[in-house]
Amino acid sequence: MNRYTILATPLFALALTACSQGKEAGEGQAVAKFELAADNAAPDAVTSDSMPGKIDPPDAQWQAAPSGAIYGEPDKQPLIELACDDGMVAVTRNATSDKGAKALLAFVGYRGILRLKVENDGKAWHGALRSDDPHWIAVTGGPFYATVAGGGKVISPASSVASQVILQCKPQADATIKGATGEGEDVDPTTI
Repeated sequence: MNRYTILATPLFALALTACSQGKEAGEGQAVAKFELAADNAAPDAVTSDSMPGKIDPPDAQWQAAPSGAIYGEPDKQPLIELACDDGMVAVTRNATSDKGAKALLAFVGYRGILRLKVENDGKAWHGALRSDDPHWIAVTGGPFYATVAGGGKVISPASSVASQVILQCKPQADATIKGATGEGEDVDPTTI
């Protein structure tokens, strides 16, 4: 017999003794037995395996619109609107606040986070960002939620309708993207 067998035999016996202790095992044991309650309650909203939570509101959906895409419940004011404007994706989050208030509208997705500077006109938050900004992956990369001050959290499923507005929003060859210096413009080098 080698020395490993001699050491292993008492340890094995000790392990069997510990396993055979039933409910008599005293307090202070590292492992305790308990049962989990079964959750048989029916879900109160639509869920999906790929969602970061429940769709909120449950009847909301993305739809194509003449200006781009809208997200919300049928026959109600959209919660979120996306539109392409000369190479920029304009976002509207319909939630009231003080006129002139400024905030960040966050889109949080599985593949990234986009924080968009927005301003409220008293009726809705508005902001825009270049369509080629890599942070749009938060919206185009799967389900996401959008949140802004006073607007709560809107949880959206992945949407090809919303993604198309962003991915197909390309500036025309002769167009100027707002906020970007275009070719042929006079630029004061001291302001750059």
